[in-house]
Amino acid sequence: MAGVTEVLPADLRVAPRANIRRDTSSQRPHIPWAESIAQGLARFASLADEDAARADLDARLSFLRGALRDSPYHARRLHAAGIHPGDLQTLDDLSHLPFLDRGALAANWDAVPTLPADADDCVVVKSSGSTGAPVNVVRDRRDCLHMWAVLRFLVARAGAVLPSHPRVVLLDALPGGLEYSVRLPILHDGALHRISVLREDALQRLRRVRPAVLFSDPEGLRWLAAQRDVPSPELVLTSAQHLPAGLRAELANAVPAPVLNYYATTETGPLAWECLRPEAPGRFHVLAPDVWLEPEQDEVVVTRLRPSVLPLLRYLPGDAGSVRRDACACGFHGWTLEHFGGRGASHFATPSGREVDAWALAWVFKHHALRGFRLTQVDVSHFQLELAGASHADVAPLRERLTGALRNLGWTQARLDVCHVEVSALAVGTKPQPFRRLR
Repeated sequence: MAGVTEVLPADLRVAPRANIRRDTSSQRPHIPWAESIAQGLARFASLADEDAARADLDARLSFLRGALRDSPYHARRLHAAGIHPGDLQTLDDLSHLPFLDRGALAANWDAVPTLPADADDCVVVKSSGSTGAPVNVVRDRRDCLHMWAVLRFLVARAGAVLPSHPRVVLLDALPGGLEYSVRLPILHDGALHRISVLREDALQRLRRVRPAVLFSDPEGLRWLAAQRDVPSPELVLTSAQHLPAGLRAELANAVPAPVLNYYATTETGPLAWECLRPEAPGRFHVLAPDVWLEPEQDEVVVTRLRPSVLPLLRYLPGDAGSVRRDACACGFHGWTLEHFGGRGASHFATPSGREVDAWALAWVFKHHALRGFRLTQVDVSHFQLELAGASHADVAPLRERLTGALRNLGWTQARLDVCHVEVSALAVGTKPQPFRRLR
């Protein structure tokens, strides 16, 4: 069957530059949908009756059955296995269906989606590529806005009270970060500001904006914790998955606001959020009914239950963890992800002695076709880059871009050795570990 590239507009077949103003100005018709997403998440988070919860989730499989029939990849795969989409009647039936791993999605990214009649409403984005080759991900309009719908739920869950016309800041610690300011109608007629901490006026701009909600990664939060007289938002969010206890403590001294760590991937969107109780770190409550994370597995297995142009059936993002039904002391009733083995901590030490989150370099690898990589800090200014599946023509621009990123982060005279390896040499456990430091 033909892939979606035959019907996608030509400029969408490669990840386009985000049209920020279009994306924000056209949000207003989707506000009722965002409210329904937030209400659904809130209802499931307090639904104590497991049988009722499962019956509701089973009913949501109707959309997925249709999407599997309309997806060239899924239809072909199920037919080869002698399975009909109509065989999927309950969540228990999922165990009879095949998995979709990251490699298969990367190879069939244009055959998995089920495009709407108006394909112009879709975009193609790339995953971070932090554990190998980036994956092209097709998104429709609602996929692009879904995080803002989830944010409405998370704000209420954290007990945050937002002002009218709240301001949201994306605090960016990556080299070359894009800055902008736009309206955000989908969040109570607010505004969205992206601020790069690498700019000299970053603190002044942050003070001017006075955000009600702040998003960042650990490196951005580390910068925030080191500043004086910073405005205190109502809620801080990070999708780091690994948030060191020491950084939490530093941030609490500088910014007395709840910090909510959520688990998301580019392919799936947000999947779960970490319990806010300080005595229960590492327990992530699943964002049902939007997604289903299968219990009784040793790794994360995701099936998307909300309508989307990209039907994900038993998708394996490559993270370890186990899911079980839970009644948490925080008031949550539902499924909780424990023993989570997502992105681990990895820090590099600059010549000045400053610790830098190595994941601040992940963006560099997003722009290159690789099967895998590992960047090792051998000594203070000496790095080794192992590449799997890189073409010789790609090595020089990758080396140049990575050296520049290291320079921006504090290594003015970094030595970078590059070698080629088999992808099997990079795997540690269930997921490659692309950054390490020899001590």
